[in-house]
Amino acid sequence: MSKDDIEVIEYKILKYLYESIKAGHRAALSEVAWHCELFDITRDYWLYIMHDLIERELVSGLKYVDAKDMESVLKVGTFAITQVGREYLKENNLMQKVKSLLGEAFKITLGGVIGRL
Repeated sequence: MSKDDIEVIEYKILKYLYESIKAGHRAALSEVAWHCELFDITRDYWLYIMHDLIERELVSGLKYVDAKDMESVLKVGTFAITQVGREYLKENNLMQKVKSLLGEAFKITLGGVIGRL
């Protein structure tokens, strides 16, 4: 599994949202945008992943917009992980593999982003 596989990026976003809630950190879309401390991917790839997370109702507070010449993710409420997202993060076998793959280094980076170091 590669560091930029969809499942790895999804795990990082969902884990960021979950840990943000626990830490009392207000989740910001900019902290999980295509070029951030947690990953560095293309904008188009990021839009694809965010569209998937929104459509599967793993995250809330966002709307995916695909107009004639524009594709974007808009904040329309509180950006957070949903109950479905938390269950997916904790119970999905692939998410558990990603967690093991990322290890302690990701926990440290994530702690720095949400201020839990």
